[in-house]
Amino acid sequence: MGKRAAATLVASLTITCLSASTAAAETRLGDTQILAASVNGGKNLVVGTAAQASFSATVTASDPEGIDYIDAWLYRGSSTAPTGALAAAGTPECTALGATTTRCTFGFVMGEGWLQNADAGTWRLHVNATALDGDHHRTSAASVNVQRASKPTANAAPEPVTKGEPITITGTLSRVSWSDSTYHGYANQPVRLQFRTPSGTYSTVKTVTAGSAGHLKTTVTATRDGYWRYSYTGDTTTAASNAPGDYLDVR
Repeated sequence: MGKRAAATLVASLTITCLSASTAAAETRLGDTQILAASVNGGKNLVVGTAAQASFSATVTASDPEGIDYIDAWLYRGSSTAPTGALAAAGTPECTALGATTTRCTFGFVMGEGWLQNADAGTWRLHVNATALDGDHHRTSAASVNVQRASKPTANAAPEPVTKGEPITITGTLSRVSWSDSTYHGYANQPVRLQFRTPSGTYSTVKTVTAGSAGHLKTTVTATRDGYWRYSYTGDTTTAASNAPGDYLDVR
């Protein structure tokens, strides 16, 4: 069985095993409370062409009688009909914060090998906190935005150039396809052209729209030495990124 077939099987089994659990809407019995939850430290999760991305989720819950256990898993789509689900890898690390409160950290591994491009977007953390007296609180307590990695490039020419003459900055905006582990042009996206002096910081000069194959091209006037780059701010499914600065000598 090939890598992708095997990985898809694992993902399918995960979805099958978890769909019954994620189908429940928020339920609460007694005075158990989920106090806090976060995934990947509240940051977007960017997945490129690496074999896997490891990250964690943290959940804090309390009950006057104490917490028996906390379960957590990720799902995509609606809670009643998830289009994807991911169980934690291994046993969570749990710490008692006094007699009534427990904090657990769950490790997750999201593999590029089984992700499809449609999996980019919001994944939610479903939590089941159960107390020693049987009370519980079950809800979607946090979320993480899973994004495809992007990669802009930039080249300023001609070089060197005379002050006051036009220069052209070309480049490409591409993003990874999880289907074939390759970067492809990302069309029709607004990308910022930025400049900085050798000792300064980048500032935006103008916004350029990527062409049909992700191509970028614009013309400006040469005024001084410095670095030119394209900067992409990202969107729901695709991560923000910056091209390496291309130095231009102005004479």
